[in-house]
Amino acid sequence: MDDTKPNQSDPGWSDWFAKKMEEPGPREEEFFERMRRVAEVRDEIMASVQMVDQDKAAVLLGLSEPDPSDILFRRQVRFKIFRFNIDGHPAYPLFQFDVAKLRVYPALIEVMKMRPEDWGGQMALLHWLTLPNRNLGDARPCDRLATDADAILTSFEAEISEPLPM
Repeated sequence: MDDTKPNQSDPGWSDWFAKKMEEPGPREEEFFERMRRVAEVRDEIMASVQMVDQDKAAVLLGLSEPDPSDILFRRQVRFKIFRFNIDGHPAYPLFQFDVAKLRVYPALIEVMKMRPEDWGGQMALLHWLTLPNRNLGDARPCDRLATDADAILTSFEAEISEPLPM
């Protein structure tokens, strides 16, 4: 059947109509393309960051509980740890852990607390943390959490004062 609209009395009209209902409109196509690009960027960002699972995160924080999930979840809710879900499992960026002091770097905790709701979600924050930053001599903020806390906080304050580009 061709794409010309048949008359409703035509026996092929219901098949034509069903086919048309399944085809995305131009705005839907734009939306799905945008979502595909967002997924590609998200996957690239996630692939660029070494993650640890829940058990390893507990070890890095010196937790001795047999099931640390509740403690780690409470820390996440209070912006005390940075967590993602990968394939339905909790994953924690390794860069956040101050292994010597069994904690999350205080600068990251402050950045998480500073992030306004309308600035972007955790993925936007992860992206910012993993991009070279001019204020840090083109180093990534995630690589300087141990040494440049004040500069990271100053840079993030400047970042959140500007709206995210659309």
